Amino acid sequence: MANGFLKGLIFGSLVGGAYTLLNTPRSGEENRDVLLNYIDDTTVLVDDVSNSLTELKGAISELTNEGKALAEEFTEEVTESVEEFTYQAEPRMRRIQEQTQKLTDDIETLSQNVTPAQ
Repeated sequence: MANGFLKGLIFGSLVGGAYTLLNTPRSGEENRDVLLNYIDDTTVLVDDVSNSLTELKGAISELTNEGKALAEEFTEEVTESVEEFTYQAEPRMRRIQEQTQKLTDDIETLSQNVTPAQ
């Protein structure tokens, strides 16, 4: 059965090809020229796409590198800002803690000196 199908496929291809060659409006030489032009145009387009793809890869690589550099720079600047803020805020925080402790001590002293009314 497969053998008959294969014979039919080959026979149909030969008949279809012969019919197309006999009924084409152009000569064989014109068909070859059209096909060669089509192949040349397609080759040029494939080369253009390939070049564009290469350029795109380069641009993505450059963008990635710039993004990494900017991220590192941003991280360094944020770290420096946090360190500077901590350095500047440390004396204030210490004074606030001292004042809080003083208030707590004063409240404790007052509560010991005040005798409850009985």
